[in-house]
Amino acid sequence: MPLGDPHAVSDQLYEHVEDIRSYIEEGDTVADEYREALLNEHDLSDAAEVNTALDGAFPNARPTDEWDTLDALVDPFPEAAEWSAHEESGSWASETLRGLPAIAVDGSELEPTDELNVPIGVTQVAWLVNHHQSPPAHELETETQVLAPEDVIVDAGSYSYVDAQQVQHHRYEQEIGTVVNLIERHADLDPPPVVFVDGSLGVSYANLFSDDVAERYQRAMSELLAASRHHEVPVVGYVAGSRASDIGDMVQRLNPSALGDGPIARDAAIFAPLLESWGSRTALFVNRRDTSLDALETTYGGVEYGFGDRLRFCYTNIGAGASLDRLETLAWLPETAAPDECPGKTMFEYALTMVRGEAAVGQGYPEILQQVDAEAVLTGGDRDSLITMLQRLSNHEDLDIEWNPKAVSKRRRR
Repeated sequence: MPLGDPHAVSDQLYEHVEDIRSYIEEGDTVADEYREALLNEHDLSDAAEVNTALDGAFPNARPTDEWDTLDALVDPFPEAAEWSAHEESGSWASETLRGLPAIAVDGSELEPTDELNVPIGVTQVAWLVNHHQSPPAHELETETQVLAPEDVIVDAGSYSYVDAQQVQHHRYEQEIGTVVNLIERHADLDPPPVVFVDGSLGVSYANLFSDDVAERYQRAMSELLAASRHHEVPVVGYVAGSRASDIGDMVQRLNPSALGDGPIARDAAIFAPLLESWGSRTALFVNRRDTSLDALETTYGGVEYGFGDRLRFCYTNIGAGASLDRLETLAWLPETAAPDECPGKTMFEYALTMVRGEAAVGQGYPEILQQVDAEAVLTGGDRDSLITMLQRLSNHEDLDIEWNPKAVSKRRRR
């Protein structure tokens, strides 16, 4: 149903214009203060001193060695300064990516429909292996799983209920499991593939769930991180338009008296004026957001792995707008030399080059992630198809699958 009175909504928006303006200006002012505090800290203290000052806490972020080696905490990308049109960036990307394999995975889900009396969910994961060769050598596939009632119903003791989030949890496990399988299948490629994960490699968001569900997320991600390390296949978690405040929290802990207890600036707002040129990035930082990271441990290939302090992140200007994107990876990438045939001195520089190249092709968002997103997505039409299949199954197998009266009423009225 459309807005009841678009003119009234428009009028109310204009009534809030000063509130909106104040919100934007206050955010800019806070970011300016935090940026100044960060750069002052960078001028006055080395990484060891900052880490000592943050000792004994979860400060969200800690500096790496790049705190001491990068001017103003920025690593520029001078090649982009020579481009005057998108065609030039595309040509650079095409030449740079040639022969370098990339892998991406994405997932989607249909929550149990409330239109029928039987709860059924669906998850779908798509993956793409692009060898960046001519003629094109792509492996693009999807895997769809049906979740039965037992997969989406939660037993709460005296009662049970349909938990739509169970589909999300299953989709996450399927998606991460697919990444692990692809790493194992393609680990012998030369040069090694760079794996794109759409989202964070940390699992702090799982803290919103119950302990047993959080453990499912931690277990899945631990397996992925261990497979990456074990096979030395670089993985990059890509967070578009990040709204995190990890650096802001770190700066506030270092300057509590100056910054006070007010709102903490978002990292992208702090760094945006420092990353003016396309392709530039910030220094790498250690992700120390909370104790959930310490749960990222597992045994893989007979080797014990722990990743509590081994996640790294930075921000980069490769998007189409003014926002910054966050890249997350593992510490072994900047610590490991890249093969001779790969661009960059380290595995992180190699992976970063792949990210820049895919973003240039995709005009602000990695092309390979766009492709798997389009392939994985499930739509309202897919939900209708599922309902039709369930009705057909009901007729064929004499199952008591019925329409929800409320849903029938909605369909009549819409």
